[in-house]
Amino acid sequence: MLNSPSPELLHTFVQIVEHGSFTRAGMRVHRTQSAVSMQIRRLEEQLGCRLFERTGRNVKLTSQGEIFYDHARRILSAYREALTTVNGRSLEGDVTVGLPDDFAISFLPRVLARFTEVYPWIRLNLVCEPSKRLVGQITDGLVDVALITEGEGATGGIVVRREPLVWASSARHDVHEREPVPLAIFHTGDVFRRSAVEKLEAYGRSARIAVTSPSFAGIGAAVDAGIAVAVVFHGSLRPGWRMLGAQEGFPPLPDQGIVLQRSSHGLPQVVDRLIDHIVESL
Repeated sequence: MLNSPSPELLHTFVQIVEHGSFTRAGMRVHRTQSAVSMQIRRLEEQLGCRLFERTGRNVKLTSQGEIFYDHARRILSAYREALTTVNGRSLEGDVTVGLPDDFAISFLPRVLARFTEVYPWIRLNLVCEPSKRLVGQITDGLVDVALITEGEGATGGIVVRREPLVWASSARHDVHEREPVPLAIFHTGDVFRRSAVEKLEAYGRSARIAVTSPSFAGIGAAVDAGIAVAVVFHGSLRPGWRMLGAQEGFPPLPDQGIVLQRSSHGLPQVVDRLIDHIVESL
């Protein structure tokens, strides 16, 4: 008996066809190229046929793939219509989500993309603030759900993700070789400050705070300009940056927790669905 392919596999297949490569499809479905390849391999095994001919980086549909593409699009269209009818339209409302801007840049887009596919009638309001401010906004009911850096004042909540902290500098500059090391620090970020200064001093290097900013955009500008080294989440590394390690004289840093907190205000069912989705995704 044929196993029915999941909508997720069909969606990845359609994205490859429409964007012409596994790499570009991976960007659309928020997966690595190797993960996309594994999905297609699983889909081909379930169908018992080859869907693509691969020549280097180019992909071309086989004759079976051409036939299946039309069916896959119709199945996905019917699936989305069913979700909207059964789930989405019956569940609507507004949710205010608070989070630091580095979270918004790194992992949140893929989480929200999948959520809005299932619940298109839930309206999201995103508030980007430092973690310490979000703690107060949760208490005051100004945000319904917040993602907060562990150790920045959150009480209660659940750790939904642990992310490595890393040293980052511009790949075009030698700022990491200076003594004392100039640091760019979130000005409310005691966790990052302690990690940076204490770890460097224990490693036999001195440091000075050269730049402070309440936002990741400010920290990123300092790194891009080559005037400071920053401590950031691994997922926040940007093109043109280098990750520093023992070879450059920088000690390893610990993993940092990301805490999810909810307010007692808001629409309970809508907030619960978003929280469930965030927990499952992270």
